[in-house]
Amino acid sequence: MLKTLIIGAQNIDIFAQTTEEYLLHDSNLAKIHIAFGGVGRNIVENVKRMDNEVAFLSIFGDDDFSKSAKNSLINLGVELTGSRFLKKASNSVYLGVMDQDNDLYLGLNDMDIVKALNPEYLKTKADYINSFSLLVIDNNLSKAAIEYLLTTYQNKTIIMDAVSAKKVSKLKGLLPFIDLLKVNLLELEELSKAKNLEEQLKELHNQGIKKLLVTNQAKVIILSSKEKVIKTTPISCKTIVNASGAGDAFISGFIHGLIHHLNDEECLTYAKKVAYLTLLSNNSTNNKLTKEKVEEINE
Repeated sequence: MLKTLIIGAQNIDIFAQTTEEYLLHDSNLAKIHIAFGGVGRNIVENVKRMDNEVAFLSIFGDDDFSKSAKNSLINLGVELTGSRFLKKASNSVYLGVMDQDNDLYLGLNDMDIVKALNPEYLKTKADYINSFSLLVIDNNLSKAAIEYLLTTYQNKTIIMDAVSAKKVSKLKGLLPFIDLLKVNLLELEELSKAKNLEEQLKELHNQGIKKLLVTNQAKVIILSSKEKVIKTTPISCKTIVNASGAGDAFISGFIHGLIHHLNDEECLTYAKKVAYLTLLSNNSTNNKLTKEKVEEINE
């Protein structure tokens, strides 16, 4: 098994869901609930619930949200040795407004605290980071932090989640340092201005990216390298409760496969199953997720 460290953000997620069309500039009826989230944190929770040992290098304030987020991870058995804890600082918060189909309509985030996971702090954790074989890096980090990690730890297997079309531009010029990058079609188009998917993949491989994992909601999934392209489709989900964490779940399942040295097809199978289970949850993770439940699913 690969010793795994996930470096990234954790948030308090506030979700608002409606059954009717939104009327802007007015009050709307909705159901609102609060949960733990953040791309890095979601991946950590999913990988841990799949019965893997995993460590999380993140950042916390000292407000009530921060304390709750920290304690929830400790209760899951996640190692937080490398994380940073700031005094007189508030936890990051993500607000997700969901549409009638339970897909994201509007996302807002307050993540200024993540800037304190800077190269200066990360350098103080060099020996700690070097003790891991697999690094998963959340693109919510600053460009300076990402560049430092990618260029410093080339002796590691490095996986990245693009996070959003707006944030993926930080990775331009850094693709040769990434072993696998997960993107959706919007993020892929931001990285490459080629006219079609085949040309986009070819261009990015020529720029040095080793593997691209491309998702497109309920449509075809592509795992692309210079040597081969694998295409598959997600598991059909007729009752989507909340789609906001499906992408994080997908890469989590793939990471589980990598930890156990599985081949590409096997990694994709786990990715699809973890994503499917997460679509059935009200939160961006599913607290009923286990390795056994994943393996019970038939595609």
